[in-house]
Amino acid sequence: MAESGYLIDGFEKRPGVHPWQGEHLGKWLHAAVLAWRVTGDEKIKQEMASNVERLLATQLPDGYLGTYDSESTFVAMPERGAVQDDVGKTLKRGGWDIWTHRYNLYGLLTYEQYFPDERIVDACRKMADLLIRVYGEGGSDITHYGTREGISSTTLLESIMMLYERTGENAYLEFAEYMVEAIENNPGHELMGTMLDGGSVVKPGDGKGYQLMANLLGFIRLFRCTEDQRYHEAVIKGWEQILDKHILVTGGPWTRKMEYNGNVECFAYTADFDPKKIYVEGCCDATWMQLNIHLFELTGDARYMDEAEKTLLNSLYGHQHDDGIKWCYYTTPNQSAMEFTPRLHCCASSMPRGMEMLSAHLIGEIDGAMSINGLFPFTAELPDQFGEGSVAVESDLPFGSSTTITLQGLAAKSFRLEFRVPSSIDLETVKVNGDDAAVNKNDRGFYEINRSWEEGDVIDITYAGRLESHIQAGEEGKAWMAFSLGPLALAEQVKGDTQPLSIDCSIPVESILRSVESDGQNIRYRIEGTDIELVPYYQAGTDATGTRTYFRVGNMSKEDADAIAEAVAERDRLSVE
Repeated sequence: MAESGYLIDGFEKRPGVHPWQGEHLGKWLHAAVLAWRVTGDEKIKQEMASNVERLLATQLPDGYLGTYDSESTFVAMPERGAVQDDVGKTLKRGGWDIWTHRYNLYGLLTYEQYFPDERIVDACRKMADLLIRVYGEGGSDITHYGTREGISSTTLLESIMMLYERTGENAYLEFAEYMVEAIENNPGHELMGTMLDGGSVVKPGDGKGYQLMANLLGFIRLFRCTEDQRYHEAVIKGWEQILDKHILVTGGPWTRKMEYNGNVECFAYTADFDPKKIYVEGCCDATWMQLNIHLFELTGDARYMDEAEKTLLNSLYGHQHDDGIKWCYYTTPNQSAMEFTPRLHCCASSMPRGMEMLSAHLIGEIDGAMSINGLFPFTAELPDQFGEGSVAVESDLPFGSSTTITLQGLAAKSFRLEFRVPSSIDLETVKVNGDDAAVNKNDRGFYEINRSWEEGDVIDITYAGRLESHIQAGEEGKAWMAFSLGPLALAEQVKGDTQPLSIDCSIPVESILRSVESDGQNIRYRIEGTDIELVPYYQAGTDATGTRTYFRVGNMSKEDADAIAEAVAERDRLSVE
C-alpha cells in the first residue's frame, strides 16, 4: 500500500483524485505502527518514516494538511451542503476535508508515541489550531460540513482529544467540548442526548454506522479526560443497543438503505432485517472492534474483548481474501458471490487497524495480574513484575479444544495469572504441571490462578465450544435462524441462488445440526434431513462461492412471533418520533 504512492500523492499533488483519498495515510500509519511494535520490521519502520516526512513537507503555512485545491478546502467552504455522498457514483469535490485531517492527526499522533518528534506535535497543533479558527466558538458550525448532519466531520472529536492527551493544552479540550455542544444543538445529530434518552442509533446522522461509532470513540476519550459520566453513559447505552439490535451472528454490524435513512451504510430498524438485503461495511467491523477494545481498556471486562474477537474471527476475516490483499467493501450474510477487489478503499484501510489493535491487547497487566486476553497462539516478553522471561501460548483454536501456556526463563515469583476464554466456550479442565489447578472466575469474566510461578511452568487448558442457534426477527414478520460453534459463526458455502429451506425452531439445535467433521483442523455440520453442510463463516466465501448464514424459520413459537411484532412496533414508533 505505502509503496504504491497513493497514500501520499494526493497531498503532494493537490488536488487528490478522490474526495476522501486523504484518509488512507493516517489509517495506514496507525496499523503500521502497531504492526512494527510487534514485529520490529525495519522495512515498515523506513516506510513510515519516509511517509511522515513527506506528509509534513506538504503542510501549508496556515496549518492546512489536506488533499483539496484551495477553492474546495474546509477553510474556503466551511459549511458545504451538497457534497459527495458516502457511496454515491458521481464524485463531487469537497465535503471530506475535515475527515482527512481527523485521520492525519490520528496517524501522526500514534506514530509520535513510538518515535517522539516535536515537529510532528507542532504539525498536529497547526492542524488543530486551523480547525479551531474555522469551527471554534464564534465560527462556522462543524455539523453543517459534509453529509448527514456532519456526523463524519465530528469524528474529529477522537483525534482532537488525542492531541489534548499528548499536549495537555486546554484549548484542545475546550474545542472538543464545543464540538459536542454543536452536536447536541443539531436535532439531526444530537448523539449524546439521543443515547442518554434511550433513543435509537438509527436517528443521529441518519444512523451512519461507521461514523456514529467513531463519534462514540471520541466520547470515550472525553470521559477519560474529564470523568464526565454523561460521556460514559452515552457510550454504554449506544454499545448495548448496537449489540442487541445491530450485530449479526458473525459479529458484523449490519446496515440497510431505507426510506428513513437513504444510505446502505446506515443502521436500520430490526423490523427491516433481511439477510439478502442488509450489508456489513468493513469499516463498521473495524470501528466496532475499536469501540469494544477501548471499553475493555476502561474496564478490563472480558465481554468487550469477546465481542471484538468474534467480529475478527468471523465478519472481518470474511471480508478478507485468502491472499491478504483483496478485500470486500461490503459483505451480506446471504449472498451468492463475494466481491473481493484489490482496489484500495476505505474498508481496506480500516480493517487492518482492527486486526492490529486486537493483537496489541493479547497480554497485559490488570489490577496486578498477568492478564492473558484469549487462548489463541502468541508469544510475549514479560516484565520484571512477572519474573521477566517470556510466555508462549500454543493452541489449536478455533477448531480444537486445548491450549498450553508455558512460562520460560522466569525468575521464581508469586503473582496472579488470569486468562480469558473466548465467548460460547465452556472451560473443562485447568492443570499446572499436570496437577489440577485452583481456578476462580473473577467479576470481569477472567479465570484466575494465584500461586508462585517459576521457569518451565506449564498450564494446560481444555474446553469445548457450545453449538448454538440464534433467532433474528425481521422484515414482513419473517424470522431467520443462524448457527455458531463457540465463537465461530457457521454458514453454507453456496454457488448462485439457493433452494428455500424452512427450519423448525421449536427443536433443540443438537437435533437440527449433526457434526460430520471435527478433527482439530476442520469443522463441518450438516442440517438434518438435507445435504446442506455448514462450515466456519470466514471460510465459506471465496472467489467461486458465496455464503448462506441465515435460514428461514418455520413453526415459530409464540415467543418468537411476539418478538417480531415488538420489533415492528418499535420501528413504527421510533420512525415518527
